Amino acid sequence: PLSRYPPLINDISFWLPSETYSENDFYDLVRTIGGDLIEKVVLLDKFAHPKTKKVSHCYRIIYRHPERTLTQDEVHRIHQAIEESAVRELGVEGRF
Repeated sequence: PLSRYPPLINDISFWLPSETYSENDFYDLVRTIGGDLIEKVVLLDKFAHPKTKKVSHCYRIIYRHPERTLTQDEVHRIHQAIEESAVRELGVEGRF
């Protein structure tokens, strides 16, 4: 069912650790932490640094509650947990 409440949108970007990174692992991590509040996760941009050859991904995470309006404070706590878990579990280097 569609929610009539407004979405909150936050972006996250980070440097990838190596060949071991999988986009699906990041999607799973976001859904595990955010649960039903995650409406959509979209890869916005891929960037390869010309000198260091490091690769960066930027994702847009859309949060929406089916029964009420979310506050930015609520979403910030979830988003911060996603950032910390991505660094810890996926080995990425945050650009946040």
